[in-house]
Formats: sequence, structure tokens, C-alpha cells
Amino acid sequence: MRHFIEYMKACFFAERERWVVWLSVLFGAGIGFYFLLKQEPSPWLILVVVEVLLYLLYRWRYFPERMLSLTVLLMMALGFSDIQLQALYQAKHLQNPTENETIYLKGRILEVGKNAKGKVRLLLTDAADFDNLRKGLFRVTLTSKESSLKEGQCVALAATLMRPSLPALPNGYQFDRKAYFENISAVGYANSSVFLVDCEKEPDLKDRIIYFINYVRGKIAARINRILPPDEAGMTTAIVAGDRSGISEEITENYRDSGLAHFISISGLHMSMVAAMAFFFVRLLIALVPYWALRCDSKKIAAAFAIVMSFVYLLISGAEIPAQRAFITTLVVLIGVMCSRRAISMRMVSFAALVVLLISPQALISVSFQMSFAAVVVLIAFYERYAAAIHRFFAGRGFFRVMAAYFVGLVLSDLVASLATLPFSIYHFNQIAVYTTLTNLLAGPVIGFIIMPFVLAALFLMPLGLDVLPLKIVGFGMSVINDITAYVAGLPNAGYHVLSMPFWGLMLMIAGGLWLCIWQQKWRQWGVLPVIIGMLSIFTVQKPDMLYDATGKAVAVQDNAGNVVIMPGRGNRWIKDIWLEKTVSLPIDKAEAKDLKKIYAGEKTDFDWLALKCTREECVYKDVVHWNKKGEISIGGVKRNTQNDGGGAVFIQDGKAEVRTVRDSVGQRLWN
Repeated sequence: MRHFIEYMKACFFAERERWVVWLSVLFGAGIGFYFLLKQEPSPWLILVVVEVLLYLLYRWRYFPERMLSLTVLLMMALGFSDIQLQALYQAKHLQNPTENETIYLKGRILEVGKNAKGKVRLLLTDAADFDNLRKGLFRVTLTSKESSLKEGQCVALAATLMRPSLPALPNGYQFDRKAYFENISAVGYANSSVFLVDCEKEPDLKDRIIYFINYVRGKIAARINRILPPDEAGMTTAIVAGDRSGISEEITENYRDSGLAHFISISGLHMSMVAAMAFFFVRLLIALVPYWALRCDSKKIAAAFAIVMSFVYLLISGAEIPAQRAFITTLVVLIGVMCSRRAISMRMVSFAALVVLLISPQALISVSFQMSFAAVVVLIAFYERYAAAIHRFFAGRGFFRVMAAYFVGLVLSDLVASLATLPFSIYHFNQIAVYTTLTNLLAGPVIGFIIMPFVLAALFLMPLGLDVLPLKIVGFGMSVINDITAYVAGLPNAGYHVLSMPFWGLMLMIAGGLWLCIWQQKWRQWGVLPVIIGMLSIFTVQKPDMLYDATGKAVAVQDNAGNVVIMPGRGNRWIKDIWLEKTVSLPIDKAEAKDLKKIYAGEKTDFDWLALKCTREECVYKDVVHWNKKGEISIGGVKRNTQNDGGGAVFIQDGKAEVRTVRDSVGQRLWN
């Protein structure tokens, strides 16, 4: 044991240069611990902890080993306090309805958008119910087409509002938490037409800037839609203005199944390409003028221009959280260039992550943050280890050698990035894009050499009215990408669906992956073990025998083949779709749907398919679960309060039922 401890110490102190990389990991661990709690912690507790740690740091400043341990604890405590302060700040600026309410709502339009079904959706600020001011933002979907509404206008309407919804099933995605940190108090739908009214006060400078940016975005989207066909226009608008409402469901599915879904959402890919093209354009321009080339530091000037262009692109794209994170990361890298530091290194990425988490600590639980930083960290670690060997292999000049190096680099980069993001894809989306490398190999050159350069050119030339040709070229590129994704998505098992791994399995894979990527000594290989255990954790997942929602009216049960079947009663269609997706179940066909209606009505039974027996009033599943058509559910002889449960999942083993509720999984936090 003594030799093992000595070996650990030797490895640890040999990795002295890598210690700083772990600061962002520790800061993020503190944020993650805050989100794992089921009860809201006292802010005074963390304040005391931070003060005690600071005091001990001062007292033990001459004891290096103690200082290291305290630094670890302090970074975690600072991450915890950062997200708690953000959450407490949000609590003072939100006003959730206690229950569904229909009110007279008046407010100023902050943003005009569309939902997944193409319906107009307003985001209202400065809201009021007659003379009662309402805190936060309100997202209202309109039932009628209101194409003339613009940002900055004040409107009045009758609307039904509700709190952002809890997860659709235990340990599911927390929509209410996302809305909370986006400052959304309530969501709902209009019950009347929308009427323009006079604004009671002038918007402040911040709101005027937002209105102007949204106005410009709307003009850009309208311009694209006038020039390009619908499918190409929908994709182009998505990567330019961040508006994905024009993308058809079929195209979205193709991109998801082919592994190119990240191209639809503006994130690191788009931001880095815009910055890179702006950077190299300025360096080329300076190099073409000898006077400038001899007297200017072209690299620093180009980096400054790339920062400006990245910021403009951030504003035009709508500045959503993934785009903000991508901009901050790009900004840190470009500042590193301006300061003559190595642009891409593990330290720079760690610093970028720390800046992102310091400003937006809630970004830690976003899919885009997790997948983008996972891909970047693993790519850097891979090329730190193998870049020299790859460079030696492709050393030399010549067209074919350069092309071979390009395609091999593309395939290697995509393969490494795909493996890095695979655990997150499984956990969040229940899906493995089997042919993602093929998709990126085919689509990469089109995106890099056709679409993104001419997107930048179109934005430059649009104010002059000279953007038609660049947009036509972008549309051609989008058409090619759409065809590529349709082809790949049509291959056998292109989008392979699997059950989500458990949370502890994902955490093991993240911990093992970080150990492998950050350390450089031989002990880094120990990270392989938790990665393997995390991968195998997917085989421990059990599919629920029954699911029910908070109303008790939406119910699903598992058939004898393991497929989850949605009962034909009433209930939220959106929740039912999520149940099928998260349990990797297929919708039943027409013949089965016809039989199910008869079973549900009590006209027949089919125990070879479903262990379900119904009368006109109630149903019994596996002799354990009873529910009636009014939404009352009894499990194992105990009546459930479905509203308090928030919905739940039932697991039946040897005639005994275990109930896991949504409320138990989310706890009692500020956002729910």
C-alpha cells in the first residue's frame, strides 16, 4: 500500500503543468452537485463553507499538500455558490402561476417566433394583467395567423397560462428548469385575437437593442425565404438567423438519423468557421499588400476582426445559449492568439469552459455544452498523443498527399469526436447515429468550402442588395447536404435507438474520460476502467411496465414483447410521444390500434399480447395496477395521488410493484 501511495504522489507531481486544467472540472463539479440535490440548500451554508475554506487557506498557506486539498474543495464550493446565486437571482424575477389560469394579458413583444408546428409564438416582456404587473417573460402561442406583429409592439389578448411543465417521466428532461433559467414565468396559448395597444412606457436601451437585432434577424430570414426554395431556405435561415421553424419534420429526422443534427443548431461548428474564415480573409488581404505585410502583425489584426465578426454573427443568430457558449469559447481562443499564446490547447479549452460556467453556470446541464466540450477535449488529447506520428506519416508535398491528409484528418477527427459525444447522445437522445462518419466525410467539404464561406459573403453583401448569387450558392450547398442526409438516413439502422444509460453510468464515463484526456503519465490509462463500466451500465436499465401522467388520464403499459403501448384514452399527446421515444418503443399499427380500442372498451382480451383486462369503467394490468377512465389509479392496492406524483413509472417484479414518481426525481427546488 505504501508503494502504491508513493507511486500516486510521483505521478501527481509529475503532472504539475496539468493541475490548472482541473480547475474548470472542479468548478463544474460544484455546479453539478447543486443540481443533484433534491431540496434547495440554505445560501448561508455555502457562504460559511467558502469563508471557512478561505480562512484555512490563509492559515495553512505554508503547507503545500493541505493547500492543494483546500483548493480542490474551494473550487467546488465556488461553483456551487455561483449557480446558487444565479438561481436565487432568477427567483426574484419570476412569477409562476400557481395553477392554469386564463387572464387578460398585456405586454411588449420581445421576440416573434414559431413553434414546431409552425404556429406564431410571442415572447412577451413588461407583462401585466390589467393593473397587476407580472414578473418574467411569457411565451404565448397564437391560434390565428398574425404575420404583421413585430418586436417592440405592445399587444393585448386573452391567454391561458400555465407553469412550465415537469418532466414527462422520472429522471426525464426538466423543461421547467430550462424555462426558469431563461427567465420564463409561464407558457400558454391565446384564447382571442391579438390587439395592438399603446405602450405605457418607452423601452429601455437594452430592450431597444434587442428589438433592433430581432428586426434585423427577421429581415434576413424574410430575404432568404424570398430567394431560396422552402427546404433550402429553412436550413439556411436556421444556420444564419437561428430560426429552425422552417425546417420540415422529415428533414429534421434525416439530419438526426444521419448524425448531422448538430449542423442545424448554431454552436461551435458555425462560430468557429465564421471566425476562421474572417481570420484567414484578413491575413490574406494583408499579405497581398506588401506595405501592410511588412509593418503590421497580421495575426493579431485578423484575430481582432474575427472577434468582431463572431460577435455580429452571435447577435444575428439570436444569441441562444449554445451560440453564447460557442462565442465565449471562440473569444478566449482568439484572445490567446492576440496575446501570442497557443490557440488550441487543453489549458485554453479549460479556461474557456471556466469562463462559460462562471457567466452561465446553468450551461453545464445543457446538451450543447456537454457534447461540444467533450468533442474538443478528446480531440485535443488525441492529437497531443498522435499528432507527431500523423504529421510524419503525411510529411511531404504533392496534391494527392495533401488531399489524403485532408480526408484522413477529417475521418479521424470525426471518429474521435463521435466517440467522445456518443455517451451524451445515448443518454439524452436514446440514439446512435451509426453512419455519422460517412455523413461528415461527404458533407464536411460542402459545409466548409461552399456553405459557410458564402453565408459570410451573403451577410456582407446583403445591405448592398448583392446577396442573391451567394445565397443561391448556399442554397445549392444546402440541397446537396439535404440529399446526403436523406441518403445516409435511408441506410439500414442509420439511427439506431437504444435505452438511455443510467446517470451513474454517464458520470463514470465522464470521470474516466477526463482522467484519460487530462493526465499524460501512464496512470492516465486507469481511466479506461470507469469508461468500460459506464458503457456496460446500459445493460442494467429496466424498461417500465407502466407509465402515467399527472392527470392519470394518459397511461401506457408494456406488452409481452417489451414494447410500450399507449392507451387510447385522453391525455397529452406530447407526453405520449416522449414515452415512446424514451422507452425505444414503436407506435402500434392500425390492426393493433383497432384491437386495443376493443380491449380498452372491455369488448375483448388478448393476453398473448397484453396482460390487460378492461371493463367499460376500469382496467387491470398484471393484476397489480388498476385505473379507471376518470384518471384514478391504484397500484398494489394503494391509491395514488397522480397530481402530487407529477406522473410516474411502475416496475412490476413477481407480482410486486415499485413506483418511481416524477416528483421524487426532481425534488423540491426553486424552479418546480
